Amino acid sequence: MKKMKMCRVMLAVCFLCFSFLSSGVYTQAQSVYTSGSEYQAASTTKKLKFKKKVKKLQAGSSYKFKVNKKNAKWYVSNKSIATINKKTGKLKAKKCGTVKITCKVKKEKVTCKVKITPIAVIGIDPGHQVRGDYGKEPNGPGSGVLKTKVAGGTCGVVTKKPEYQLTLEVGLKLKAELENRGYQVVMTRTTNDVNISNKQRAEALNKCNIAIRLHADGSSSSAASGASGLYPSAGNPYIGHLSPDCGHVTRLLLEHYCAKTGIRNRGLSLRDDLTGTNWSTVPTALIEMGFMTNPGDDTYMSNAANQNTMVCGLADGVDAIYGRK
Repeated sequence: MKKMKMCRVMLAVCFLCFSFLSSGVYTQAQSVYTSGSEYQAASTTKKLKFKKKVKKLQAGSSYKFKVNKKNAKWYVSNKSIATINKKTGKLKAKKCGTVKITCKVKKEKVTCKVKITPIAVIGIDPGHQVRGDYGKEPNGPGSGVLKTKVAGGTCGVVTKKPEYQLTLEVGLKLKAELENRGYQVVMTRTTNDVNISNKQRAEALNKCNIAIRLHADGSSSSAASGASGLYPSAGNPYIGHLSPDCGHVTRLLLEHYCAKTGIRNRGLSLRDDLTGTNWSTVPTALIEMGFMTNPGDDTYMSNAANQNTMVCGLADGVDAIYGRK
C-alpha cells in the first residue's frame, strides 16, 4: 500500500512538472510569435510621402497638395509669397519667389520647394533723367531721321518738381504694387542720375511682355489738364504690326488710371515719331499722367498719397490686360 501511495505521489509530481514546463514553452513560443508579428507589422507601415505636389505655380493660382496619411498639418515658409490652408493643404500663390512647403503627421514630416512664377513680365520706363542728353540717335531701326537721345522734361508749376523725379517716384511705387500682385517688373532706371537714351530704354524692355512709359505733360497754357495715352499707328514702319495690341494696352491703362484718380481722360493719340516706341518689339504704351503746367494736376501728382492711388489705377489696368480685373 505504501508503495502504491508513493507511486501516486510521484506521478502527481511528474504531471505538475510537465504541465509547468509545457506552459512555459507555450508562453515562450507565443511571445516569439507575437514579437515577430509586431516586427512584420512595423516593417510594412507606410512612411509619410506626397501623393500630389508641384514644383512650379503661377502667381494668383492655387494648388491642393496631398499626402498618403490623414490628419496632416500644412505650413509654408514665407506667407508674403504664398499662403497655405493648414488643414487642407491648399496653396495660394501670391507673388514671385520660392517657398518651402512642410507637411506634418504626428512625428513625421515631408517637405518640398515650390517656385512661384510671374503672371507676366512688365517693363516700366520712368521718363527722362536728371540731365538731358542732346546727342542724336535714329528715330527707329534703319531710320535716317535722328532725334535727341533723351530730353530734360517739364517741371511742376506749383511744386517745382522736375518730371524725371515725378516719373521715378510713381515708377518705383508701381513696381512694388505690381510685384505684390504677382508680376515680375523690369525697370529702365531706379535712380535719377543716369544717362539712358530712348532707344536704349526700349531695348531694355523688349524682353518683357509689355512696356509702360511714364511721363507727365506740359503746355504753354496752364488751363490744359488731364491724362492721355500715346501709341503707334498701323502705318508705323517699325512697330505698326503691333498697333492693335499697343492700342489695347494703352486704352486699358488710361481708363483704369483715370477711373481711379478722377483725373480727366483726354483720350488716346496716335504717335509715330517717338523713338522709345519705335525701337520697341513688344506692345508699348506711353501714359501722360497729367499736366505739370496745370496747378491742380501738378499738386495732385506730387502728393504721396495720391501717387498710391495713381499706381493702383495703373496696376488695375495691367490686371485688366491679363484678364484679372
